[in-house]
Amino acid sequence: MPAPVTIRPIRDGDLQALQALADALDTVNLPDDPQALTTLVHDSQRSFASLDPDVRTISDPKHASFTLVAVGSDDGEQQVLGTASLFAYHGMPDEPHYYLKVVESIVHSRQLSSDRVRTVLKLGRDTEPWTELGGLVVRPQARGRGVGTLLVAARLLLVAMHAERFCRRLLAELLPARREDGGNAFWDSVGAPLTGLSYYRADLLCRSDKEFIDAFFPHEEIVVDLLPPAARALIGFEGPQTAPVRRLLQRAGFRYLGTVDPFDAGPHDGAEVAAVLPIQRSRRLVRLDLPPLAGTTTWLVANPRTHHMLSMPCEVVGAGVRISHEQAHQLGARGGDVLWAMPMDW
Repeated sequence: MPAPVTIRPIRDGDLQALQALADALDTVNLPDDPQALTTLVHDSQRSFASLDPDVRTISDPKHASFTLVAVGSDDGEQQVLGTASLFAYHGMPDEPHYYLKVVESIVHSRQLSSDRVRTVLKLGRDTEPWTELGGLVVRPQARGRGVGTLLVAARLLLVAMHAERFCRRLLAELLPARREDGGNAFWDSVGAPLTGLSYYRADLLCRSDKEFIDAFFPHEEIVVDLLPPAARALIGFEGPQTAPVRRLLQRAGFRYLGTVDPFDAGPHDGAEVAAVLPIQRSRRLVRLDLPPLAGTTTWLVANPRTHHMLSMPCEVVGAGVRISHEQAHQLGARGGDVLWAMPMDW
């Protein structure tokens, strides 16, 4: 029986595995760029360190970003099976959240005695921040094993544990279907002619500055009917690999916002933290010495000192939780230690 999948903060020793994953996939969620990956690891380490009340290593917590990895057995060896990030603040006055609002209307021709549905895209900018769930990538060989589900749940549990460090709204920018060459038909039809940039280059630039969107994208309407069919087909639709994640988020309380990404036309789903049921059902509990006896259900359990997380059957008794001694050892949790737990029945 394979060892359970552990979710934990990324660390320096994961960089080689992360680079191998990026080499194989090279997606906008995990670019094949050694400097970008190194920055991702170091930013996450600094951000997690800042959660210690006795250590404040981030002067501006709004720029915190947290990256988790799923570690488990694959081909008989312990490997990084996937990764996902949580960006504490996305969209502020100095770094707006840009989007294209999808607007439908009915237009009528008296001469032709007919109506048509017209869809247009309107550039928008949001300066009220969101906490963004991003960068979810799972190794192809590990898909179908619940790794993506654990990485989604782990980020929601992190928000529950440290609500004061995150925004009141959560955002997920969902990727559309990916072309084999890594490009995107919407960007080829809209973004590339407007900016002169490739899809990949534009996304890398966005990680540091999005000013070129405001400068080059039209602030008037983009009429969808004028775009090629391949570009139109992407607007507001997630790709097949992203569909399971979207369904999971929607069960948690996320809803389509009626906006899409200016780069790839992938949909934006969002939710108020207060409306995300798994977050609201997460609990701060004390580990009891006894193992679970009866009526166990599956929870994602986290050690708030290390932010290691495991999905396990456990028994909640009042403000306490019973877990097996083996899994307590894996979490580094002793009797009387504080743990956080989220039910996994959603």
